[in-house]
Amino acid sequence: MEKELKKYWEGKYPLVQSYWIGCILIPIVLSIPFVFVTGNVSSGAAFFFIVYWLFLIGANAFLLIGGFKSATIYVKEKQRKKQNSGWGIAAQILIVLGGIYTVLEVLKVLLS
Repeated sequence: MEKELKKYWEGKYPLVQSYWIGCILIPIVLSIPFVFVTGNVSSGAAFFFIVYWLFLIGANAFLLIGGFKSATIYVKEKQRKKQNSGWGIAAQILIVLGGIYTVLEVLKVLLS
């Protein structure tokens, strides 16, 4: 597991995997527990969700950074081969927008 995490962090997974799995699918799956949160939760459940929310912030940062590195490697490889690097650039833009959205959501929760 540590080897795979290191490989992801370094951006060494193919862009299609790091973007669609790492930046889209995994964050959605990790967010599923929040679907079940209702207005009134016990203090134990509230503590769990606070800790889980902090984990989720860290996981999203890790996934976005690894995905961005993968997109950067993709762009460099395509440019070196004098091929179109549009998918890599699009992925970089969407990952940055996803990062901004994540930061804004965290700030919204903290400031409310």
